[in-house]
Amino acid sequence: MVTKSKGNQTQMAGYYSADSVAQLRKLSDLTRVPQSAYLREALDDLLAKYASVLRKAGPAK
Repeated sequence: MVTKSKGNQTQMAGYYSADSVAQLRKLSDLTRVPQSAYLREALDDLLAKYASVLRKAGPAK
């Protein structure tokens, strides 16, 4: 769910397993890297993985 923009960033909400959230929180606490930075990195990695699919589909709407 997209809720609002801030500059060139857009806020989104999602559902994650309790275990995944706990592990992300622990990683963030141990490394002092914000959870949001890890989630942005994961999204960037996912989009890079499927870049060829996205190119075939054409421009984003």
